[in-house]
Amino acid sequence: MSVLAGCATSPVREKTLIKSPIYDIKGISYVSLSSVVDAYRLKYEWDSISKKLTLYKGDKHVVLALTSNIGLVDGIPLKLSGPLLLYKSSIVIPKDFSESILKKVFVKKRVIVPRRAEPIKPESAYAIRKIVIDPGHGGKDPGAIGRFALREKDITLDISKRLKRYLEASGINVYLTRSDDRFISLWRRADIANKRDADFFISIHANAAHSRQAKGFEVFYLSEAVDDNARAVAAAENAFLKYEDSSFGYAKPSNSLEATLWDIRYSENRRESIELAKCITRVACRQLKVKDRGEKGARFYVLKGAEMPSVLIEVGFISNRQEAKKLKDSFYREEVAKAIASGIINYKNKYETEEGFTK
Repeated sequence: MSVLAGCATSPVREKTLIKSPIYDIKGISYVSLSSVVDAYRLKYEWDSISKKLTLYKGDKHVVLALTSNIGLVDGIPLKLSGPLLLYKSSIVIPKDFSESILKKVFVKKRVIVPRRAEPIKPESAYAIRKIVIDPGHGGKDPGAIGRFALREKDITLDISKRLKRYLEASGINVYLTRSDDRFISLWRRADIANKRDADFFISIHANAAHSRQAKGFEVFYLSEAVDDNARAVAAAENAFLKYEDSSFGYAKPSNSLEATLWDIRYSENRRESIELAKCITRVACRQLKVKDRGEKGARFYVLKGAEMPSVLIEVGFISNRQEAKKLKDSFYREEVAKAIASGIINYKNKYETEEGFTK
């Protein structure tokens, strides 16, 4: 899949009107894509396979399809006066849609702050501030290879970047263990989360199975008690330890005091990890309308070193033709990221309201 991506680089004020030649095509006025992203300071992606244009800023996104006069504004269908077109090798958008709908969606109204603001309340000790997202595999480790030549490492990086954008729009500081196609060892991924003092750690993966009928969404947490399915998935992901430059360095401590502290931390994190897994699975399966494979315990090396609640998400089976076809579509990957983010926000709200589930 060839994807063209970009963003505005010039410091144009959001109130500036679109500055572009106006093209009259079959009686409809059009303006260029470049002038729209400059005026509203947007980012965009052009999927040359599905012929879809995605405009986004913060948690807002608009999807348009070439030659179609139906668009999706934050998932809601809306009719345009004319279709998205390619004109003289450039993408053009109906002028009235650009100056009315897009302006309403992407330009924030000025907020007047009163001179005597209320004193800022101290942040709760249970507030979730930082999350580390781990795009599985990368570099010399491609992960699973699925239908349509999909590589797990590409799918996980793309979804992770989209997820980061949604969570940051909700006020959470988000860090990625990798932001490009590079190899990061399993122990290093957990170490990044530990050094960031993250509130929790999320590793994103795509599943594969010998049976091409296998499908669905599932979330794993670290546990010594596993079933056959969890054992198989963990074995598949842990198999990529062959790419490690050194042995995995997070064995359970042997010193009795350290072992006791490790057990306490493991028990506390396990409860929160299970709750996080449930929140993500519940929302994602409902929004994506995919098979719910549930939450399971498994022995994933990438989770063992994390000193905070952590989960590993399998977003779907790239070995299954239907799910691989969906994961190949950038719009569906956006929906996956949005669903996972909604699950995380639900968990965050519940965790903070119940003060770390102590109420």
